Amino acid sequence: MTLFEKIFELAKKLSKAITEDKDLRDVDAANIFSDEAIKHIKQHLSEEEIKKNLELLNKIDKENGWKEIENRISQDGKVKTKKRLSTSSFFKVAAVFVLLISLAYITFKNPSNTKLLDVEQVNITAGTDKAILTLTDGVDVVLEKGKPFKKGSVHSDGNRLEYSKDNSNSKTEFNYLTIPRGGQYQIILSDSTILWLNADTKIKYPVSFVEGRPRIVELVYGEAYFQVSPSTKNQGAVFKVVTNTQEVEVIGTEFNIKAYDNERYIFTTLVEGQVNIVVDENKLQLRPGEQSILNIESKGITKHKVNIDYDIAWVRGYFNFKNKPLKDIMKVLSRWYDVDITFESHDLEEVNFSGLLNRKHNINDILNGIKNTNFINAYEIKNKTITIK
Repeated sequence: MTLFEKIFELAKKLSKAITEDKDLRDVDAANIFSDEAIKHIKQHLSEEEIKKNLELLNKIDKENGWKEIENRISQDGKVKTKKRLSTSSFFKVAAVFVLLISLAYITFKNPSNTKLLDVEQVNITAGTDKAILTLTDGVDVVLEKGKPFKKGSVHSDGNRLEYSKDNSNSKTEFNYLTIPRGGQYQIILSDSTILWLNADTKIKYPVSFVEGRPRIVELVYGEAYFQVSPSTKNQGAVFKVVTNTQEVEVIGTEFNIKAYDNERYIFTTLVEGQVNIVVDENKLQLRPGEQSILNIESKGITKHKVNIDYDIAWVRGYFNFKNKPLKDIMKVLSRWYDVDITFESHDLEEVNFSGLLNRKHNINDILNGIKNTNFINAYEIKNKTITIK
């Protein structure tokens, strides 16, 4: 069995394990690689290691890397024998293999059989750093890469917006930051609190917080990740995040709020510290690893333990989904790629999906990966509307 044949055999086993929600390190690789090789390969097959490998892979010049590999492989799939691979070199090859498998970490759980159809190839690229800053006087400023901006205590290098502390004004003045579909942006408030804002998001915040008063930020709609500067560094001033239906009292430091105006629920996920969720007269306390779910209509609220990696992956540059219906996945993709996505059949909306995807990939790469799993027939792109078939 050639090296390529071994790789593809293990790939089939990995795909089956992913589909069945098994730990990749439990994959039976008997009769494929040696016991020593299996031991080293499996060290790279945990979910945490795959994410690390994906981050490393982004730094690799893959085009030149493939050219080098092609130069070393003969047409029959065997490595050229000019120089025998050492054991350590083989393990490096195995590690690269795991990186490549990570790129294709897209799976579906649906037993139906489908037939692939030809699709129109339209290049829709991933989102970028961009935002619209609305100043106190109502003037809108477009922020994007390569366009620096500075006015008073606020400046932007094109990638993020930053406010310096200004104690000269006792009057609270507000700015708005709006992130369009297909965008993301980072902002550092005057108290050194850092916010990551996802696509289709809007926030309202003070230009400078007034000493002795609560630090209040309004998430008008959308999704934001907060790394809050502690009260001990701000004369004891508490930090609050308000939406139209809930208030978050921040005791700890890091959390994510997802509150899109076209969805029925608000999700608050605590990463570090402690927060209280206040809805009318009710208060719910969250600890690290817990998530609250607020029903906007009924005002009912619950909390449960979660794997926070799935909720904050977007901050780290990934989509990370676990058993999510395709209709929910497509909502996320539509915001990031600024497209409209429809389904030809309601059954397709309920296809469950698990996947770790890089937000830098264009949407054709992602949709082709979905199509090649044989759980959708095809997709069609016309202008900026995608139809799943």
